[in-house]
Amino acid sequence: MQFILPDGYTKSTADEKPRESLDYWRDVICDEFVQLDCNKASAGNFQGALRGGVGIADLRFSEVITDAQVVQRSRHQISKATEEDFLISFQLTSQGRVQQDGREAILKPGSFAMYDSTRPYTLSFEQRFHQFVVQMPKEVLGRHLLEPEKYTAIPVSGSSGLGSVLSGFIFSLVRELNNLQQAPEELSENLVNMIAMAFSSSVMLEQVACPSIARAAMKRRIKQYIENNLCNPELSNTEIAAAHGVSTRYLHKLFEDEQLTLHSLIMEKRLERALRTLQDPNYTGHSIESIAYSLGFSGPAYFSRSFKKHFGFSPSDARGTG
Repeated sequence: MQFILPDGYTKSTADEKPRESLDYWRDVICDEFVQLDCNKASAGNFQGALRGGVGIADLRFSEVITDAQVVQRSRHQISKATEEDFLISFQLTSQGRVQQDGREAILKPGSFAMYDSTRPYTLSFEQRFHQFVVQMPKEVLGRHLLEPEKYTAIPVSGSSGLGSVLSGFIFSLVRELNNLQQAPEELSENLVNMIAMAFSSSVMLEQVACPSIARAAMKRRIKQYIENNLCNPELSNTEIAAAHGVSTRYLHKLFEDEQLTLHSLIMEKRLERALRTLQDPNYTGHSIESIAYSLGFSGPAYFSRSFKKHFGFSPSDARGTG
């Protein structure tokens, strides 16, 4: 077995005395993830290796190649913890089991599942295995996925559908991190959005929720997508539908009970951000024209008319130069 992550630190029991290797391993995984109990699940000396110290923005990536074990996160450990994270384990070899919230996910090579550090869970492995782990703060995933706690300990196939898309993207990403020019924050947002889409797909929702939850999850993702892409002048119903794998007809139906159409929502969000930008001392040296273009407006005249119609005063007035 070889690590996928090309860089980062490596911690291994190879240099530890056999009788001390399991204690050392417990310290390693507690430092890397969260406080855990770990016991070996097979006879003989314990061997394990971890690679970590790699990530983008708020996301951290780690790998473990280790002997059979049972890992538990207890209520006592949670009561002393300050971190609130979601972890997603991608099973690369052998088989694993994730148990949380009364559910159990059997992970076979290529599949993955999520678990929540703020509630007890158990990870069980009966053979030596290789696993890749993505860890992120709960609030980060919560911006993209409605009620993410509903999706813990449910297996997702990495060989078909959105699970396959996510697996392909994330493993390509980690192999090329050193060569990528894209901003870490943008990459992180794209990856978290893809994770949310994989977990909130129709197949998943059949297991955890009703159609109304599916619609709410999609609407929340789309609204976050709009917030993240206001500077894109091509942002439109057609572009949004294509980015989320739905038709424009479905998109219109999804928002038919909202007070604002998607077009009006995009305009309102752009104008609100424009107002904040104009009033921000850090942007005093930026012209109104440059701010208009940076927020996706086609020109300063159109921006000024739209701004005054929405707020009742001009961009110059907002800046105090009118």
